[in-house]
Amino acid sequence: MPLDTGLYEANEVYRSWVNHPFRFVEPNSLNENKGLRKPQLAALHSTLSHLISFHSEPATVVMPTGTGKTDAIFALILAGIFSRTLVIVPSDALREQTSEKIVALRNLRAMNAVGDKMLSPRVRKIDSKLDLVGISELADCNVIIATPQALQNFTDAELSALKDLCSHLIVDEAHHVAAETWLRIRKIFSDRPVIQFTATPFREDNQSLQGKIIYNYSLRDAQRDGYFQEIEFHPIREYQPSKADEAIAEKAVELLRLDLADNKNHLMMVRSKSHKRAEKLFDIYKRHSDLSPVLIHSKVADKAVVLEAIKNKKHRIIVCVDMLGEGFDLPELKIAAIHDQHRTPAVTLQFIGRMTRVSTELGTAKFVANIANQKMDAQMAALYEESADWSAIIRDVSENKIKREVLREEFSSQFEDDEGGREILSLNPEPNISAIAYHLDAKNWQPECVSEFKGKREELQFSSVSAKKDLVIMVTRAEVVVPWANTAEIANTEWYLYLAYFDKTQKMLFINSSGDEGQAAKFRELVSGNAVKIAGEKTFRTLHELKFIKLQNVGLTRAQKDVRFTMHVGRDINAIIGDLENGTAVKSNIFSTGYFNGEKVTAGCSHKGKIWEMNSDSIDHWIRWCNGAAVKLNNSTIDTKDIINNVMRSEQIRDEWPAGLFFADWPDSLFIENESKINLLISGKSYNLLDIRFGQLSKVSKTVMDIQILEPETEGETKILSSIKISLLQDGFQYSCGDVKITVAGEQNLAEYLNENPLRILKQDGSLIFGNYRYYSPAALNIKIPKSLISVWDWGGVSIHRESMGKDKNIDTVQGFTFGKIVDKYEIVFNDDGSGEVADLVAINENNGVIEIDLYHCKYCGVTNGEAKPGGRVTDTYEVSGQSSRSVKWLNSGEALLSRLLDRYANSIEKGFNRLLKGDISRIDILRYKCRDQELKMGFYIVQPAISEKVVSDEQLSVLGTSYTYIKSVSGIDLQVIASP
Repeated sequence: MPLDTGLYEANEVYRSWVNHPFRFVEPNSLNENKGLRKPQLAALHSTLSHLISFHSEPATVVMPTGTGKTDAIFALILAGIFSRTLVIVPSDALREQTSEKIVALRNLRAMNAVGDKMLSPRVRKIDSKLDLVGISELADCNVIIATPQALQNFTDAELSALKDLCSHLIVDEAHHVAAETWLRIRKIFSDRPVIQFTATPFREDNQSLQGKIIYNYSLRDAQRDGYFQEIEFHPIREYQPSKADEAIAEKAVELLRLDLADNKNHLMMVRSKSHKRAEKLFDIYKRHSDLSPVLIHSKVADKAVVLEAIKNKKHRIIVCVDMLGEGFDLPELKIAAIHDQHRTPAVTLQFIGRMTRVSTELGTAKFVANIANQKMDAQMAALYEESADWSAIIRDVSENKIKREVLREEFSSQFEDDEGGREILSLNPEPNISAIAYHLDAKNWQPECVSEFKGKREELQFSSVSAKKDLVIMVTRAEVVVPWANTAEIANTEWYLYLAYFDKTQKMLFINSSGDEGQAAKFRELVSGNAVKIAGEKTFRTLHELKFIKLQNVGLTRAQKDVRFTMHVGRDINAIIGDLENGTAVKSNIFSTGYFNGEKVTAGCSHKGKIWEMNSDSIDHWIRWCNGAAVKLNNSTIDTKDIINNVMRSEQIRDEWPAGLFFADWPDSLFIENESKINLLISGKSYNLLDIRFGQLSKVSKTVMDIQILEPETEGETKILSSIKISLLQDGFQYSCGDVKITVAGEQNLAEYLNENPLRILKQDGSLIFGNYRYYSPAALNIKIPKSLISVWDWGGVSIHRESMGKDKNIDTVQGFTFGKIVDKYEIVFNDDGSGEVADLVAINENNGVIEIDLYHCKYCGVTNGEAKPGGRVTDTYEVSGQSSRSVKWLNSGEALLSRLLDRYANSIEKGFNRLLKGDISRIDILRYKCRDQELKMGFYIVQPAISEKVVSDEQLSVLGTSYTYIKSVSGIDLQVIASP
């Protein structure tokens, strides 16, 4: 680095670095193999090379824990002869340790990379806010060490003064620095070289680390080069929660005793997530008094004394709460009893890295954890699978995460050759997901012309073309006349974002502009020639494959002389559906919601050619959206007239609640996966939403409907907890629920919540009731289930008036008989009957890479005059049809469904109720992980012996048809019904 002549004269330490330079010592037989490790040497050379070219963008060095990252930082400061370096570390403890280590330079001096005449740096630490005077007093040092928390309290002027003192900024463990704090520091230090060191180049706050990776020493390389020992994973599979901690402790202590007997000087860490958990675990481990267990966390008295005792190996078992992780160097920690798993790759990799350092005196690292029904994302789940190879998995997890960072960089790097691209991407743009599409030949695509932009009172600020030449980004600045003054002397400043993406495969151009249509058109003319706009009916192809379409607003063009255009929103849309069907009006624009592949989506399109979604996202997401739209827009086989048949109509309910309302469900805003996190508070007691259900709807009067809130008891009897009343008003509706509260976005009155988010109520004809409006689609109205989907069982002498087999597995019931009929068809059969069930029986197979889950909803036959006789009673179809409709919510949530079964198993087994009728519970756990990568197929079955195939009524077929139509529309799967002869 350039010599600072003034500092050379004034600073003795700096002068010694210049006169007695750092030596790049490589290990060899002559120096007893003492020297810089391979990753340290490579990181030094890569970073110094980067600094010579002085890139303004921060650079990132990736070195896994245990490969000598800290000494690499010290070596960089000395070898680069940095005048004065600010080093940011994530914690107070690491600040103290780094300060001590850089003054000692023990490893670098031992290998003779730093000679006797090369002085250690003078170090100053920042542990609190400093004023300008205090900052000026730091000028006598060579290295300043601070935490982000301390710098966060500095004003911009104070940070700027600190920057003026420093020649370089180094950030250690960069993934810890919060994005907002880091952006502020980066902005202040924008004219200084910035180097980030980390083992995990992905932020804990899920935002980009924003630094070019100039050196990446992968975990694969570290394992190959011998810096990481192999890792042994010893899994426990205990589904009964009350026994899990004991099982982990028993295995971990066994491993520790074996290592000690093998003369390995090992220690064991017991990892918990909270003080309360740590204290509970300590009660388990303190039984092994000969191993001197100790408890340590932030509230333990004399914590410093305890830590010192741990360092002196006075305790073999250490129960802690994240106290011995980052910054704590104790190589003898070789066994980890993981009672509470980490949830993120960054923390897990740090944790593992601390225990896998190589030493000739120590053995391999061993990890013990319970792999039964672990809740974590796909990135970490592989660690807790049967026979998991942790050495390979942590390598792959790290590489996959780094790969995503590299891909992000690759996208950004398409624009790094010019300042405009870098400036635009640094703003983290999130355009509206919208576009106007054009057919375009490749020969007419001219992205480079963006630099020639000229606009009236609009100036080009930044522009860039991707390296692939398929994306143009432009930002302009305009002076816009204010609307409230008739003068050009004052104006507002507006900034506009423009995007142009050319899909070469579909030969289609997409234009996006935050400005108006005229601005978008000028931009399109600038970057393309002879583009043909896709407009008219073609744009409505983007609504193709949407189910249960609900129109939010519709614009129509009409032929009347006095009315050329009408706009319809809300309930008014119902009146113009006929115009769309008979062609008396032309669609001008439509915005709608619907379901696509089981997920709720939004879609908008206009006759003029604009298509959109109601959200904004990153530029690369916008590109993927354009690619999907291009396929539909180019599909000439789509008939837009068919789309109208899937549109939901609405009509207001007046004077009286209609007949045929048979099932109520929670609002669509409460997704089934989230219901486990929501409770109802009734008479001072809390009930999970999944553990209660609604009773049948009853009309108290013409305008008042009552729905009981039920809690099924374990013996099968139903307990009424409370009730919900819905009153039909003259022009509205009103819920009343007494003092029942719901825990959504805090705690609020249930009636207030339902007044804004009404229950979804099914009507016998297939329509839906929300509030005081009925919604229906002609394509799904009054559809009777095809009789071909109704099959018959001979029930013999089964007590069909009894539904549940219970924990005693009573076969003389509807559920028990059903189990006997299907048991040979499936690998796993699970009894999920009871409060919060997915279905009465959940049957599972895995065939040729496909996971098949069939849901059987069973219902008993009521007794009349002492006899349970099948017939054509419509009431026998109400509840079971509603339950089957509700269960379709699990369609795209296979992992959540199987997790639910594992939770139900764990809770019931504690009470002596084994829900597993066939198979191994561990298979459900294994399949839960496989759901992430394998195809999931679901089947829906209603088992109701009260229905007689011979005398089945139209009303029964209609109610069953309601569930059939809904399930078929959302999932594409037929609903099967099993009845009596």
